[in-house]
Amino acid sequence: MSNAKKYTPAEAQAWVESREWANGWNINTDSTVNAVEFANQYAANKELWDKLFTFLAENDLNTLPAGKHVLVEGKCWVNIMEYTPKPAQDTRIETHNDFIDLQYTFDGDEVYGVARTLIPVTEYDPEKDRTFFRTEDEIDYVPSKPDRFFLYFPGENHQPSVATTENPGTSRKVVGKIEYAK
Repeated sequence: MSNAKKYTPAEAQAWVESREWANGWNINTDSTVNAVEFANQYAANKELWDKLFTFLAENDLNTLPAGKHVLVEGKCWVNIMEYTPKPAQDTRIETHNDFIDLQYTFDGDEVYGVARTLIPVTEYDPEKDRTFFRTEDEIDYVPSKPDRFFLYFPGENHQPSVATTENPGTSRKVVGKIEYAK
């Protein structure tokens, strides 16, 4: 990432709000997204981000089949998932080392959690690029909405797909994976 522009917080927020990254995708970032990290990663890996956002803009997510859609082998792909969200106590907290997670629930009722403290419950799995955690502290939850997406960068914990009701129904989600520029 050494040749890429480095953004200040004000520059990054203005860049996010400019939507020059969106490539026609009309969904906004959630306010919890780290704007500086997003701007710096986009600058470092523009080609991958452009492929991802163009794919999301040009495809009807409601009709795409569930499963993996490879955009750049080993560097960028999209998983379309269909599932029933689980209660918080049955949903693990995770982090990644090598890939950025774009999480976008376009159909369903769920929240995303972020823990304040982490206790590892698994070793890092390099094949799946993840470590699972638990916490003994409160978790901060943010509702997913069809007008916004979340980005989780390596080291940022997240608890995806948490049910908000006892009978949440089915959710459909995009999980985009983008190689992290180190």
